Amino acid sequence: MINVKSTILVVEDNKDVSFTISETLKYNIGCQVIAAMDGKECLRMAKEEAPDVILLDINMPGMDGFEVCRILKEDEQTKQIPIIFLTATADDVKSEARGLEIGADDYLVQPVDNLKLITRVKVMLRKKGLIDAMGETGGSGLRLPARSAHKLRAPLNSIIGMAELIQKPFYGTLTEKQKEFAQTISKSGHELLKVINELAER
Repeated sequence: MINVKSTILVVEDNKDVSFTISETLKYNIGCQVIAAMDGKECLRMAKEEAPDVILLDINMPGMDGFEVCRILKEDEQTKQIPIIFLTATADDVKSEARGLEIGADDYLVQPVDNLKLITRVKVMLRKKGLIDAMGETGGSGLRLPARSAHKLRAPLNSIIGMAELIQKPFYGTLTEKQKEFAQTISKSGHELLKVINELAER
């Protein structure tokens, strides 16, 4: 369950884009949304406000999103905050790989589809909730009991399996939008499964 007291930090130098994303998240998720206009402001707010998720634009004047992400992930105080990169580049595989390599948790292309935005942010909020619930503060050594991990994996694997199954030609042809929705469900499910496995292995 998502805590309505959760905070999302939107880091975007375009005020119109920042406003649209912020309002979408406020309306559909109901948690607090704060905004930063550049990398330096993001770093300051990440420490002062301790957001649960950061939406981070890659292309910003001065310090770009890659550098901001690297600094956040190297800092004990902020390294557990999930980061979703925002970019205007649709098929830049190198940028996506670089972002994930330095610690980003997800990647969205602008203009962002509202369903994808809401779904991915909800996944990251749940991820942060799991980390917080386990008392994870950077090497605490706590782990998710095997029985609890199994109970979480079972329904999640069913969701992932169904999302991937409906994309098979055998079940008919999906529209492009339906394919996107199914892929979003599948990717989000894998992300949560990854978190569960990480906590269970600690």
